[in-house]
Amino acid sequence: MPNEPYIVLLVAIPMATAVLSTLVRGWLSAQRALTVVGLAASSVLSIVWLVTLEPGALMVSQAGDWPAPFGITLVFDRLSGLMLAAAGFVALAVYLFGIASSEQEQGRGWFHPLYALLMMGVNFSFLTGDLFNLFVAFEIMLMASYAMMGLGGDKRQLSQAYKYVMINLVGSTFFVLGAALIYGMTGTLNYADLAVRVLESTTPGGAPLPTGFTAVATMLLFVFAIKAALFPLWFWLPDTYHTCSISVAAVFAGLLTKVGVYALVRLAPMVLAAPNIREAGPIMTILPLAAGLTMLLGGLAALAMRETRRILAMLLISHIGYMAFGLAVMTPAALSGSVFYMIQHMVVMAALFLACGLIEHRLRSSDLAETGGLATRAPWLAALFFIAMFSLVGLPPLSGFFGKFILLREGFRLSGRGYWLLSALGLATGFLTLLALGKVWIRTFWGPAPERAIADRIAPAADRFAALPMHLALALLVAASIGMGLGAEAVQRYTSAATADLNHPRGYVTAVLGPGAWPGEPTVDRAPAILGPPVALTVDASPTETR
Repeated sequence: MPNEPYIVLLVAIPMATAVLSTLVRGWLSAQRALTVVGLAASSVLSIVWLVTLEPGALMVSQAGDWPAPFGITLVFDRLSGLMLAAAGFVALAVYLFGIASSEQEQGRGWFHPLYALLMMGVNFSFLTGDLFNLFVAFEIMLMASYAMMGLGGDKRQLSQAYKYVMINLVGSTFFVLGAALIYGMTGTLNYADLAVRVLESTTPGGAPLPTGFTAVATMLLFVFAIKAALFPLWFWLPDTYHTCSISVAAVFAGLLTKVGVYALVRLAPMVLAAPNIREAGPIMTILPLAAGLTMLLGGLAALAMRETRRILAMLLISHIGYMAFGLAVMTPAALSGSVFYMIQHMVVMAALFLACGLIEHRLRSSDLAETGGLATRAPWLAALFFIAMFSLVGLPPLSGFFGKFILLREGFRLSGRGYWLLSALGLATGFLTLLALGKVWIRTFWGPAPERAIADRIAPAADRFAALPMHLALALLVAASIGMGLGAEAVQRYTSAATADLNHPRGYVTAVLGPGAWPGEPTVDRAPAILGPPVALTVDASPTETR
């Protein structure tokens, strides 16, 4: 297992890539090579560390040897590792798609460093172990996304970018305010330390949670719901994805909303809605409502759309509801289903947006009234879109089926608590997804060719040949979706291990804060003077541990 200080490479590599790409701005081939190498290096590192991570082990790095909770803590466990591996793979495939298009040439070479900065923020969000640095990571990611939204310079694009900036500034303001209030109440922002404070509030003689803690936790739920585009805070997303370039739309669809969901998966079970405050707080009332309405209304809105990009944007929103479904139920199996569905959704949504880009490349439009005839003219594109479509619908043995099956099963198993309704809405959403994407398939691939002259509508042969790398990038994502479906048992074991101690975070707390940090264990001196280099800790993270 690598030494823990090397975890920072997953943040440092994209940062260095952004700096170097800026220095060679104007030399397009050098920028492309640097970005590909940087994305590939961070992706390979995350996959290797995830595969070699021993059961029950966490890789923890304390910046400058400052002990947690006083310093900057980075944590690589199975949950963050899965997210990093999936995000790195998606980002690399989308960038390879962009290499074959002219979109990367927008902004006079700024696309490449901005793309790397975006991945720096995403990776940092998955690795950080405290709320303040999660805020910093969000801002790095969002500042890069603001600039990427406006690269084309189109008036409509800038108008939607303005809306995107404004709503995220509101979210960021509430985030930093919530973090400040949490610190004022508890004296810490470290995830593990917060989990201990919440747990100690239930022990005999322990200090109760400060008045207003649940209200601040609900404020942070609001912040993460904006980032994740949960109902009713999704209004910024559909037009945003409709106006930006397809490479930007694909990487945003694959990654950005998942960062908000990841923050909820990481923090809700052990801090924001920990077992001892679930019944008293409003969070466990808000989450089921948000999950159900996000699934249903997003699916209905997708049916009403007449353009492929808008349909995909609404389906992106709708399927965020499945991930919130697992959070609403919050059993170990439901959380495992949410994580499984999240990582496959990253791959599948990016694939569908890239397929939309190829449709636009061939027909110069994604408006369903102006498309048709691609089943015979572009059979490979038709096949790849077909597989990605049914993966999102949830047809076995594709990847979308298994995470959805776990979630629906948990909802029906706990029908006495009313979760059967969420499962019913999940089934209805799958049907709505089939109708919406079926409409795209019938009109774009099976429908007649558009009435406008073929010379004006169909890309010339030279353009179709140039699109070969774009097809290969799409094929990589579709192949990953098929692989996750065929290897669903192995993926589910990883997601179960990743979420096993979210409700019972003894292993996480001990790895980050050191032996004796868990209440009831013998205490040890954790003063900075006796600290050596960070070491990997293997701990008992049995899901049967009680709080």
